[in-house]
Amino acid sequence: MTPCTRRQQAAGAFEEAVATETRRRGLDGVICGHIHHASDRGFGGIHYLNCGDWVESCTAIIETIEGELRVVHWKDRPLASIVEVGRASAQVALL
Repeated sequence: MTPCTRRQQAAGAFEEAVATETRRRGLDGVICGHIHHASDRGFGGIHYLNCGDWVESCTAIIETIEGELRVVHWKDRPLASIVEVGRASAQVALL
């Protein structure tokens, strides 16, 4: 098994364990960070978000105008469009 595959399996196991604990606590979702792997997934009705990292993957979590949380990839969208999405519901820090 390659190191990349092991990291992916570990990240998937972490996400699933966090979702299980979130469900046990009676919550709707959870936001995590640190593992440097952006994710926006559902686990049996639990919304799992991981912000990823700003340096390598240029990802973050924003709140849309509709009040939904989601992962955005700065490389995929012009910064101006992301700021417009975030402006109505939250302040967006421009670095």
